[in-house]
Amino acid sequence: MDRDPEGQHVMSLKLSRVLRDIGVTRQMVDRKRGTFLFIEKFTTVKESITDNTEVNAFVFGSQSEGTTTIDMKSDTDMLRCFNSFSVIKDWSEWEPGQFCLLVIKHDYSPPQHCCLQMVDSYRPLPLTQDSVPEELDIEETMDGMVLLKNTWVDNILKKNYGSFFRKQGPSRSYKKDLDLIDAFRYSGLLFECNFLFTRPKPGHWPRPEILAKAHECDTFLVPQGHAESDQSQLEWRFSTSLIERLLMFDLNILKIQVYTFLKILRKSFFKPLVGDRLSTFHFKTALLFTLETYPPEIWQKRNLLQCVIYCLKTLQRWFNRRHCPHYTISGVDLFVGKLRTWDFPKLSAVLSDMIDNIMDYVLQIEMDQIGDRMGDRCRVFSTRYENTLATVRYYFGTTLNNIFNFYWISTYKRNDIYETNGIIIKVQETIFESDLWAELQHAQKFLYQDLASVTASTCLRLNNPIPPDVYRLYEASLDSDLTSSRLKLASTMYCSGQYERAALILTYTEVLLHADVSQWSPCYRSDHVETERFLQTVYALPFLEVIKRHVACSVVFTSLEICCIPGLLVYEMHRTISPEDFHHRHPGSDRWMDLVVIDSKPFMFYLQYLTFRQLGEEERRLEALSKLYSYVFVESRWRGHIETALHVLGNCFELENLYNLAWACYRKSIKLFPYNNASSWHIALACFREYLKQFPTTTHQAGT
Repeated sequence: MDRDPEGQHVMSLKLSRVLRDIGVTRQMVDRKRGTFLFIEKFTTVKESITDNTEVNAFVFGSQSEGTTTIDMKSDTDMLRCFNSFSVIKDWSEWEPGQFCLLVIKHDYSPPQHCCLQMVDSYRPLPLTQDSVPEELDIEETMDGMVLLKNTWVDNILKKNYGSFFRKQGPSRSYKKDLDLIDAFRYSGLLFECNFLFTRPKPGHWPRPEILAKAHECDTFLVPQGHAESDQSQLEWRFSTSLIERLLMFDLNILKIQVYTFLKILRKSFFKPLVGDRLSTFHFKTALLFTLETYPPEIWQKRNLLQCVIYCLKTLQRWFNRRHCPHYTISGVDLFVGKLRTWDFPKLSAVLSDMIDNIMDYVLQIEMDQIGDRMGDRCRVFSTRYENTLATVRYYFGTTLNNIFNFYWISTYKRNDIYETNGIIIKVQETIFESDLWAELQHAQKFLYQDLASVTASTCLRLNNPIPPDVYRLYEASLDSDLTSSRLKLASTMYCSGQYERAALILTYTEVLLHADVSQWSPCYRSDHVETERFLQTVYALPFLEVIKRHVACSVVFTSLEICCIPGLLVYEMHRTISPEDFHHRHPGSDRWMDLVVIDSKPFMFYLQYLTFRQLGEEERRLEALSKLYSYVFVESRWRGHIETALHVLGNCFELENLYNLAWACYRKSIKLFPYNNASSWHIALACFREYLKQFPTTTHQAGT
């Protein structure tokens, strides 16, 4: 392509358009960044309120940079910085009152690494082994220093997550799409982390104002030892992720497109050869050095492919030298512990061929249909509009998960009503100190519906009247979303015998529902299909407005709300029965299985059926049953918490004496979800009832 610059310009312009079509636009990049910068702040506040943990959360990498596409399926890289530990470089920085960690760095320490010595919180003296809390993983060296190991939380995580615990580099996680790093922070830049400011540079990039901001960034210490060290468990690695993100945020959309395309090339052609050992970070480093080295005027849309080639040539030089420098830290070889000697020849050969024949490789890319789009091959492509809506859907769901998590996490940990009250008080104290006051205020509404329902359940259990304060709490929570609080109130009315009030609430709730409402659940079964008009609404309206008017959250009950739940649903809290059920439960993402979680629409129709049955309104009862049947077998498309919807439908059929249909519902449920399914109880009880029918006299005597 070097021999045909005009042809390269044409193909560059076409590639830029294709990248825009798959979502690499300034608008989408800003939306992605905004989402994850919000999640950073919200997670920090949430950890403080729900766990009493002093942490700062940061999302680094593809998601917060906005350098990902739909088919790339990038993980979320989250770093949690524990503020309860103070890191010091020398004794003069010691301050009383906190766990203190002294950075130990010698001439023979590996580049980018140090050890952390435990220091007394009340005196500027090293801690001895017998004075360190038992839960911390430490090791005493030959010269008596007590060092914190980088495996310091591994035993706790293994205990909590069992076989799902996953360790890769500095990250510890229990989910495939999340890399979680627990780290410490030093206020300032440590040792070789000043490399960016001391080495010679051409001067046009990074810009002076960005360098000034970078100089104020902190250093993270992440739990990873050097790949070639014989004491790697005692070592902690310096990380300048804040500086790297600052540099990435300074890039214009053309440079973002170049980097995103480099990642697509890596995943398409290099990952099949060496997996993730040639990582995204290697390509990011190549981009940063290329930006610094080459003149700014080349970074134009018509030169997109040539800019990609320049970055590949930078990487090729490192392959030839078998050494990859770090952009911000001196003395580091990023190939160490990653690529092996025999990897370089094959990688270098592919890279050389790619540089010489870049378009041949572009046309082979399957990810996001790039090759077909560039070659104008006759296929049906998702349009830019469709990709935009798909991107909006993902980031809306991610934000909604975080808002709801205040309530969701508290349901796992709460033992009594006082804990919910405590969380609400903490939220109220935090609201006026945070720039997330609107989001926190909204999260508080979910807690109000929970508090109201728990209080009402306690009153019903004790045969006491429900006080007016409870109804005021329900009222304050009504626009947490479109349906969940209203349905909880209707369920409380039904369980307390206030059938006419329950019927009114249910009728009004049904009127609020419209064709473009999105049903949403905090569980991993939240796979309902949203309409195009709903996604347009998400794109156009403020986030909180969408939740209030267009989202029907699943209704969640805990054991503390048992008297506000129709009796059949109590079995949902006991779906885990056999050892096989436990084996098929994820200790992190399946904690909801100890709760009642039911989608809004089937719960509304079920409550209508029960309520109209109590009121003796036969026509409306049968109409509610028909709607529930239609939802389960037509509208749901077997998505969401369909097993619970089948159970309530089966219960309605039992009440109608249609036992064959009830049996069919329970069997369908167990077929869809063979494990951790309350249908096992319903099938067993149905069999028991059939058995008792053979002994009517015995049954009568037992009843007497």
